[in-house]
Amino acid sequence: MNSFDRPLVSIIIPTYNRKTVVDRAIESVIKQTYPHWELHIVDDGSDDDTWKDLLSKLPGWKGKLSSFGRNKKSIQVHQTEHRGVSGARNFGMGRAEGEWIAFLDSDDEWYPEKLSKQMEFHKSHPEILFSQTREVWNKKGNLMEPKGKYRKLPGWFLKESLELCMVTTSSFFAYKPTLETFGGFRIELPVCEDYDLWNRILLSGHPIGLIDENLMVRYGGSDDQLSNQYQALERFRLYSLLLTKEEFLEMGKWELLKPLTKSLFQNAIQSRMDTMLQGRTKRGKDTEWIQNLLTNFLSEKPISKKDLSALLVDSLF
Repeated sequence: MNSFDRPLVSIIIPTYNRKTVVDRAIESVIKQTYPHWELHIVDDGSDDDTWKDLLSKLPGWKGKLSSFGRNKKSIQVHQTEHRGVSGARNFGMGRAEGEWIAFLDSDDEWYPEKLSKQMEFHKSHPEILFSQTREVWNKKGNLMEPKGKYRKLPGWFLKESLELCMVTTSSFFAYKPTLETFGGFRIELPVCEDYDLWNRILLSGHPIGLIDENLMVRYGGSDDQLSNQYQALERFRLYSLLLTKEEFLEMGKWELLKPLTKSLFQNAIQSRMDTMLQGRTKRGKDTEWIQNLLTNFLSEKPISKKDLSALLVDSLF
């Protein structure tokens, strides 16, 4: 932590055609009790007048800000070509001046103490560079806490993370210099880009701390959610796992991993390939290229980016 003990937090809200809900997210940032932040709202090429709406409301939002002494609060809006949520978040990170980064999806909202509690956690645990909080789910007005396998875990939970996306982007908090070493979100992934980043962080040995308190509301059930727009989401997870392994091999990091870590990763890839092969066989779809991927994977042969990219082609699914 810096000598002032209240580092600047850069908050990034990507938004695409969410004019009707993004205000709620922005207002929840303005209400934060933590006094030293900057907000980057990135309009990802919306075509529903989001940009005009943001500009018309910006003076009012800025009028609600109060900052004293060396604390600052600021709001900036950016407009980009439509590149997807990963591109929008990465754009925001490129403009962030804070020591810490926090993401907030435009349809979620934070409780007022969210940033304060997370910063206190990191002051008490300076060795932990990433964290998230517990959350409440709002499914069409019904509030519930995630249970069972969806309940958040503290620490190093690679095994569970390989199975399921175990971190909520809107609760994620990161030390910027370390986060930047991971290169941001993969822009070629239209979904599961969060699953990909968390696994790369965990595979590198970093724990992800947990503030054991509900500090945000996650909204679900809307028709425009990206996960509803793509067939066979498993293919994006498989792409992520295979590419991450190839990258670790290329960088010489794979052999440095503990045997248990490697076997967890290998098993997750094998399981997803088997699932995909069974599904395609059942639906009478071509399996030859997936079988080739599996053969190369099992024989430890390098897998080309071209072969991997087939997993991203919608028409094949």
